[in-house]
Formats: sequence, C-alpha cells, structure tokens
Amino acid sequence: MKQTIFTLALAAIGTIALTSCSTTRTGAGGVDTGMGVYSTGRSANSYDLVLVGDRITYTIDISTPEGKQKLNKLSLSEAQRLAETEACRKYNCDRLIDPRFDYLNQGKRILRITVDGRPGNYKTRD
Repeated sequence: MKQTIFTLALAAIGTIALTSCSTTRTGAGGVDTGMGVYSTGRSANSYDLVLVGDRITYTIDISTPEGKQKLNKLSLSEAQRLAETEACRKYNCDRLIDPRFDYLNQGKRILRITVDGRPGNYKTRD
C-alpha cells in the first residue's frame, strides 16, 4: 500500500515537473525578441581581408632558450597556433592566408615548427 502511494506521488511530481517546463520553452511569453540566429553565412561586419606583401616564414626551434620555453609540453595543434600567432606579431599582420606548417618532432615532443603564409590585414569596405 505504501509503495503504491509512493509510486503515485512520484508520478504526480514528474508530471507536474514536465508540464511546468512548457512556459520556459516559449520564453518572454512567446514574444519575438528580434534576435534571430542566421545560419546562412551572413556577416554583420564590413571588413575585407586583403593580401599585404609576399609570403613570410617564421620558425620556432628548441635550440634557442626562448623557443625551448615556448614549445615546452605543447601539442602539434597548439604549436601551430602559437607559430601562426607569433608570425603575425613579428610581421605586423592580422592573419596568415593559406598557412602551411612544417614540423620536426621526437615522439610527442615538438622540436621545431615553421609556418609560412601570405600576410593579410583587415580593411574596411568603405
């Protein structure tokens, strides 16, 4: 008898919990807030990425103390991101266009990574 009452009480609580969630799904009383999500590739900014100069090359090597510290315990993807960021800083560009990576590793340890690519800067369309 107690088990039946407990089961009915649990079922009632579950039903109330599920039906009470319907008001939170509509949000703001069902009013459109005007903040839609666009999945068609539209961009809200008005910038173009333009090429600036010839291809550049940047290398991080563990033979230097600075390179050894930078590449310490980095995975390949982290080392690629670091090399690309450092190259952009050195050559004063916003991004590398078509970056290509060359690396030397020993086991999981990255000994040297080189990135080359075309420097690009963002310019306004106006």
